[in-house]
Amino acid sequence: MVRAILIDDEEIALDVMEILLQEVGGVTVLGKFSLVSDAIAQADELLPDLIFLDIEMPETSGLAAAAKLLERFPDADIVYVTAHSQYAVDAFDTKAIGYLLKPVAKPRLVAALERHAELREKTARRAKAGILTSDRDGAQSPEPFRRPLSLKLLESVELYDADGRLITWRTKKTKEMFVYLWHHGGTPVYRYHILEHLWPELDAERAQALFHTTMYYVRNTLKSAGYPEMIGSGDERYWMRTDEVACDVTRLEALIGAGRRASDAEELLSLYRGDYCETENYGWANSRRYELRGAVMRHLELCAEHAADGSLKERMLRKLIELNPYEEKYYDRLALHLTFLGDAAAADQVNLLKETTFRADLGLNVADMNRE
Repeated sequence: MVRAILIDDEEIALDVMEILLQEVGGVTVLGKFSLVSDAIAQADELLPDLIFLDIEMPETSGLAAAAKLLERFPDADIVYVTAHSQYAVDAFDTKAIGYLLKPVAKPRLVAALERHAELREKTARRAKAGILTSDRDGAQSPEPFRRPLSLKLLESVELYDADGRLITWRTKKTKEMFVYLWHHGGTPVYRYHILEHLWPELDAERAQALFHTTMYYVRNTLKSAGYPEMIGSGDERYWMRTDEVACDVTRLEALIGAGRRASDAEELLSLYRGDYCETENYGWANSRRYELRGAVMRHLELCAEHAADGSLKERMLRKLIELNPYEEKYYDRLALHLTFLGDAAAADQVNLLKETTFRADLGLNVADMNRE
C-alpha cells in the first residue's frame, strides 16, 4: 500500500484527489494539507512514500516547496498537480517523478502511480545488486527524469521534443496513429478499432499490414526522441503513456473548468487558435472536435456576459462570431457593447458585417428577419 499526502490550497481539489485515489486503490492518504508548512510540521509522524503537491501554493511556489519537503521526506517521490501546462518543464527540472494537469484524469493518475511503483522497484533491484549510484555527498541519486513532449492539437497537429524541436513523422498515418492513441487518454484500444478508424476503406489483410508498419514507425520515432516505452501493448490492445505529453487541449479543458477569471479568458483566446485537429480533419476526431468547440463557445458566452474589461469582452464576442458567423445574437451583443463604449462607427461595421454574411452566405435579408 502506497502512503501518500496531498498538498493543495483548494479544499475541493484535495477532496477530489482523495476520491480519485480511493477509486484507483492501493493508496492510503495519510493527510491533506492546504499549507506546505503544516505538512512539514508533521514530517516525523507521516513518512509518506508519495507527495501530491500543487505547484501554485499561497505561501511559496510548489517548485520551491519541493526542496523543503524532500529535506524532511528524503525517501518520498513528488507528483506535481497544476492547472498550468507551462509548469510541466520546470517540474521535470526538480526531483518530481511527474505532473498532473487539473482537472486530473484517472488514467493519468494511474500512470503516475505506475511510474512511482516502477522507480521503487528499480531502486530496490539496484540496492540489492549493490550498484546504486551516489552523488558527491554520498546521497542516493534518482534516475534522470525526462521532460514531457509538447503536443499541439488546436488547429494544426504538432509534436515537439523536450528541447522544443519539431518532431517529423515518416508518414501521415504515423502522425495520425500517435494522435489517435493520445486521443484515448491512456485507455487501451483494441487493434481492430484502430484498423476501423485509420484504414476504414481497406480490407482486413491490407489494413493489418499497414498497422504493423505504422506502429513500428510511431515507436521508432518516439525512441529517437528519447521515449522508447511510451507506447504499451498487450492482449491485442495498444495504449499511450500520456503522462509524458503536455498538450494544449488538456490546458484548454482546465481553463474551461476553472471559472471566469479574466486571465484565464485571455489565455483561452490565445490558446484556441482553431478546432481540434482542424488541419488534419481526422474523421474519428469529429465528436471531440464539436464537443470542444461547443464548450469553448459556452464558456466565452458566460465570460463575455460577466467581463469587466471592455477590450476583453470585445475580443471574446468577436471570437464567438468567428466560431459561429450565423448566430445573430453575437453580432447584436458586440454592436451594443461598442455603442456603449462610444464607438458608433465600429458598431455600424459589425451590423454591416452581419448583413453581408447573412445575405451572401444564407440569402437572408437581416431587415426582413427583424420584421419577422
